[in-house]
Amino acid sequence: MSVAVTRLLFRRFTLRHAKLAPRSTALLVGILGLGVAVFVSIRLANRAAVSSFANFTDVLTGQSDFTIQAPAGTLPESVLPELRAALGARPVDIIPLVEETAAQARLETRSTPARPVTYTLLGVDLISLANLAGERSADGGYFQQGPGAPGSRGAGKGAEEFWKVYTAGPQLWVSRAFAAVPPATLDLVLGENVRTLRVAGVIPTARGAPPAPATLMVLDLPQLQALVGKVGRLDRVEFLVESGPRATERRAELGALLEQVGHGRWTVSTPTTHRESAETMTRAFRLNLTILSLIALLVGLYLIFQALDGAVVRRRTEIAILRSLGVEERSILLAWLAESALIGLLGGAVGVLLGWIAAQFAVRAVGETVNALYFATTVHAAGLRPGEAALGLGLGVAASLAAGWWPARMAARTAPAQVLSRAAAPAPGRSRSSELGLGIGLILLGTGLCRLPPVPLPGFGRFPLAGYAAALAWIFGGGLVCGWIIPALAHAARALGRRWAPARIALSHLRRPSGRHRLAVAALHCAVGMAAGMAILVTSFEQTVRGWIDHTLQADLYIGSEAGASGTAQSFISVAAMDRLVAHPAVAASARLTLLPLNFEGVTITLAGADLAVQHRRGAFAWVRPPPDEAVWEPTRNAALALVSEAFAERFHRAVGATVRVATPAGAQTLTIAGIFADYGNERGTIMVDRAQLRKWFADDRATHVSLWLKPAADAETVRAELRREFPGLAIYTNVKLRAEVLRIFRQTFGITYALEIIGVLVAVVGLALTLTSVLLDRREELTTLRALGFDRHELASAAALEGAGIATTAVAGGLTLSLALGWLLIHVINKQSFGWTLSFGVPWGQLAAVGASVVATGILVSYVVGRWGANLPADREE
Repeated sequence: MSVAVTRLLFRRFTLRHAKLAPRSTALLVGILGLGVAVFVSIRLANRAAVSSFANFTDVLTGQSDFTIQAPAGTLPESVLPELRAALGARPVDIIPLVEETAAQARLETRSTPARPVTYTLLGVDLISLANLAGERSADGGYFQQGPGAPGSRGAGKGAEEFWKVYTAGPQLWVSRAFAAVPPATLDLVLGENVRTLRVAGVIPTARGAPPAPATLMVLDLPQLQALVGKVGRLDRVEFLVESGPRATERRAELGALLEQVGHGRWTVSTPTTHRESAETMTRAFRLNLTILSLIALLVGLYLIFQALDGAVVRRRTEIAILRSLGVEERSILLAWLAESALIGLLGGAVGVLLGWIAAQFAVRAVGETVNALYFATTVHAAGLRPGEAALGLGLGVAASLAAGWWPARMAARTAPAQVLSRAAAPAPGRSRSSELGLGIGLILLGTGLCRLPPVPLPGFGRFPLAGYAAALAWIFGGGLVCGWIIPALAHAARALGRRWAPARIALSHLRRPSGRHRLAVAALHCAVGMAAGMAILVTSFEQTVRGWIDHTLQADLYIGSEAGASGTAQSFISVAAMDRLVAHPAVAASARLTLLPLNFEGVTITLAGADLAVQHRRGAFAWVRPPPDEAVWEPTRNAALALVSEAFAERFHRAVGATVRVATPAGAQTLTIAGIFADYGNERGTIMVDRAQLRKWFADDRATHVSLWLKPAADAETVRAELRREFPGLAIYTNVKLRAEVLRIFRQTFGITYALEIIGVLVAVVGLALTLTSVLLDRREELTTLRALGFDRHELASAAALEGAGIATTAVAGGLTLSLALGWLLIHVINKQSFGWTLSFGVPWGQLAAVGASVVATGILVSYVVGRWGANLPADREE
């Protein structure tokens, strides 16, 4: 019986009202859909960016079973016969690899992009791979030839033609996604050189392997080794166990054998751990971005609650009649929850669609940030999986049910006696004094939560769960306190009411604010507080980064390979090229820097080798904890000393005087931390030693970057132009241009944050319009009386505008106060626990004033428009 009654109520009570007010229903669905869309788009962009971090060898052979690589640097080729002997007759394929980053050569113009497109060059043993691909390839086994291949006849696949291509000198195969018709040649930057390489053909696809990304290019192993100066060296070796009934057992045996034979000379990983490393590196970044994406949804919850609460008041006559006819509370409660679920389902569906569309734009911004700070990505689009669509729908329904539960409860408890008076006040809610007490209690709770430590994550990551809980407590607590302030503001403006009749009407309502007034204030307070709080974080970050740049960028020219554009790009400048650079007549001093990935306690960080004495003399360090003595600057005394970045010290809990153990080709090195420096370009952590020590450990004097200080009479732009002509493969920045590039990357990183702020504020302003619409609908009789007393449309609209101004002003005052607290929380708790960076506290007073003024002005305008609409409402109509 109850189910049948609920179904009838849903059809004749819920759906009928949705049909009578389609625009209001559509607006509510749209607001919820916008909140879900922001969450879905960020989630899809995050997944796409991480999923692009894959082993490129999977494209050629299918997924490997194990990979070995040196903890830092490269492996000698001599490990191959050792591995083959250790494996014996076991059916395991060994695939040696060299991997290098390259960039497509470009002409320098004013419109040249700041960061070129980079490619991954993979050096493989083509003869062995051709045989292996013959078994695994979906398109025949041999690499398909292109127009640049000697003796090619279209897309011939024969062994004879392949052999002709193989023996024709350095050339490469490109992805089908690179171009519909591969070019005959490509000009690629390798190190400081621009090389013209023939395009031999198209990379084949192994069965079960993903298609080759557009940024992957394949060369023969010895050819790439010779091109990039890695003769006799390998970046990694991969192993494939032949399939069969004992394959799982053989894989386990292979893993144990590789660990045993290695004796600490290499690390052993699987495809799973390889991909998990990408997730570990970016987890804090992605979690923080996901939390920010929920701002619009949080504000949307306020609006759903507000709209459904207003619907309860407008329909209380019908509810009371139903109760009088014997309909049970449970049936009415279920009917309202069904209405909430329907709104949530429709909003979730809209959100999933909009989220997928938005993800195609967001993925580029997320991908560029991940590319700059973490690792090279190849993603340009984000796909939508059934599970993610279901998550979006579920989020919409759950959010709508959470927001609609209280209004549903109030509807179910509506007394039948209210049918006697349509204008009767709704059931009394929480008193103002209890709301104030609860608000203050939540604020105090948040103050306590922000002192709790972060939640540890795998890979030495940390998630500031208590910090975000503190932010939520402050947001909700502040919203309750703001609702208590509305009457105080109305009382302060009572003089205006004595001079102007519309003001008297508006202030009379603000002196006794309804629950919907307080909800509108809370929603605007939340949006303004979060937006302004993020503005404080961004300003503080930019202020800190500018100070760091001013302190650390002291040279006149900064030089690196065009191919070194991502956080993990490996592209070196040869010793000969560096000697020619520093020998330029205009150069007064120089410093070289080598950056290498290092596996430290199972996590990839950066090992840096720098000319410490030169950097110290030039004042190129921003200290968090300066070295207590001068030993670290002297190569004869700093062999066992190191400097570490603040992110490393925070992440691994190391202080000055602590020791770290670093694996190198020359054996494990135990280093004492002599000082801690600030580094806002790398949140993974850096260990820095003198280049003289790094050269001994790795037997390699190449560098990734060179800094040049010029003589007083030299012009930086002129010298840069001369060096660019001599070294077209090098990216050479003047001090001014590099500062601008660093700030460009910084602003790019926060690009999505700006969009999230704007969305949150816009949703809240729409909520203000919904509030006033609902309030005016409840005041039809009052509006009719005022029109009879001579009030015109403009005066009634002005009264509504003043009412909206009071709500917006209260919300802005509370939101800006909240923003100062949230800014402090984001800078000193959430940022510190997530990334380990110390930021100065900077408040953009002008920006905050602009946000406050624009919200108040928009609130007044929207309220005036709604007021003019309300002035024409009839005294009674069905809603």
